[in-house]
Amino acid sequence: MSSQDHDDGGFSFPLPAEVDDWLTAEATRRDESRDDVCRQLLTAAHTVATDDTLEVADPDELTAVRSQLEAQREEFTGLLEDVRSRVVQVKRETDGKALTDHDHPAYATADDLGAIRDDLAALEESVDRGFDNYEAVLESLLETTDELDDRSTLLARAVIELREQRDALADQRRQRAATERLQRAANQLGIRTATCADCGSSVDLALLTAPACPHCASRVSDIAKRSSIFGSHRLETGDPPALEGRVESPTGSASNELFEAIEADTESGNTTRSDGDGDDVAEKSESGEADR
Repeated sequence: MSSQDHDDGGFSFPLPAEVDDWLTAEATRRDESRDDVCRQLLTAAHTVATDDTLEVADPDELTAVRSQLEAQREEFTGLLEDVRSRVVQVKRETDGKALTDHDHPAYATADDLGAIRDDLAALEESVDRGFDNYEAVLESLLETTDELDDRSTLLARAVIELREQRDALADQRRQRAATERLQRAANQLGIRTATCADCGSSVDLALLTAPACPHCASRVSDIAKRSSIFGSHRLETGDPPALEGRVESPTGSASNELFEAIEADTESGNTTRSDGDGDDVAEKSESGEADR
């Protein structure tokens, strides 16, 4: 009979009212039946009583853990209260600054966003169009600069040619004036022919075209009349003495200043152009000289 009861494993006994109420509440809390809760309690009690390897918690350690948990709970509660008080304070300050009937701006609508997109597209188109025009203006300026460079080069060459022609004409005038001076002096002295002091050749003074011996090309500076009947008139050679106090004519000075100013402007323009694109200027100068 006892063996049969052991196999069934079932028994019942009355519980005190307080224990019965606790058991009912624990079963409800765990969402289990009273029998399951009782079975778990008995199994746990059996394990504690029979398992020698089971480590039982030290009461002092449990007390320390409880004290630590309580201290952390109090600290957390204090921090929570501090945060709550700060939030309340910030809200009160914000409510004090904001007007009672204040309103917030509404969010942008789809139409507003569309208008902004249209404005942005128009701005991009305007910028692109401006850059296109900028490139056209830049190309036009470059072409104009090249044309001005060509003209300045031609002007410089013309200035050089004019200066050379002016110098040649001035030299011719000086030569003619010197020749006329010699012929006038010979006419005043009644001399028709004279002997060159360098080569000894006879020179017809009326046929002179330059103040130089036509035979040896020595420059004639003056005419010396013969000192005796058996002698001959003589052409003195060499450079004439410099005239003191000689002043250049205002016309010549002004023309020199004009030529120098034009050449300076041309050279400065060519220098500036060569700094930016020296190869192009050199090529254009060579092509211009070939054309001329």
